[in-house]
Amino acid sequence: MLDKKYKILMIEDDLDQIQLYGAKFRLENYNFDFSETGEEGYKKSIEQKPDIILLDVVLYDSGGVEILKKLKQDQRTKNIPVVVFSNLDKRELVDKALKLGAIDYIIKSKVVPAEIVKKVAEIAKRIK
Repeated sequence: MLDKKYKILMIEDDLDQIQLYGAKFRLENYNFDFSETGEEGYKKSIEQKPDIILLDVVLYDSGGVEILKKLKQDQRTKNIPVVVFSNLDKRELVDKALKLGAIDYIIKSKVVPAEIVKKVAEIAKRIK
């Protein structure tokens, strides 16, 4: 159990995914918020200063890679750990996300929600 209630922001346009992960994170005592578009997620990142961002690559309004680039170039958000979280399993996309500053790239279809929560807990412990 974590000694601090960490704030997670999920930038994801799939409501089923948001509900699934939101329920799991809240059950594990995280503050959980989400944005369904990249631009809204970017704005919330500036306003809310989440501890960790889970960012999908495919979004309705913009590519997750573009949002990652904006987050890492902005002084207000550049130090927030970003985990790219996608069903796109392409080596070049993984490499690009990591090069831009993502701390991890997780393929959604290869993990269950409990594994994501565990991974976020490991990251949270490192950023205390």
